[in-house]
Amino acid sequence: MSGTVAAVVALAILLSAGEPAALAFSDFFRPASTKLQPSDRLLALDGQRVRIQGFMAGMEDGPSGAFYLASRPVNCDEGGAGTGDLPPDAVLVVVPWSGGAEIPFLPGPLEVVGTLHLGAATRPDGAPARIRIVLDSPQPKSEGGKVP
Repeated sequence: MSGTVAAVVALAILLSAGEPAALAFSDFFRPASTKLQPSDRLLALDGQRVRIQGFMAGMEDGPSGAFYLASRPVNCDEGGAGTGDLPPDAVLVVVPWSGGAEIPFLPGPLEVVGTLHLGAATRPDGAPARIRIVLDSPQPKSEGGKVP
């Protein structure tokens, strides 16, 4: 069995167990490509639950009901390029229960869990978002801080 097929089979087994697949920013693009092309791993995870760690991008005017997660801390100057300051691997994280409100900035590393969506799409303000994660609904925690 080739390495790619074995990896996809292992990923399918992991996903069937109900746990989100671990995703890293280094998994996003093919390493030896002359242009940014999605990796086989990223494509295989489209429509699946994933877990990824990164940093919330600081933005003067963030997207409604969402925020950008980047591989490193970044601050975007909206007066000039807007989202042009974001690294290519930045992910639009949609917070469906926010009611479209602006998501307050949280400094430091974050971990998000949700469903990965790939492909051409636009935010409500018309900005492109090719890699998106729609957050899972928050789960109530029981005593001791664990999800029941």
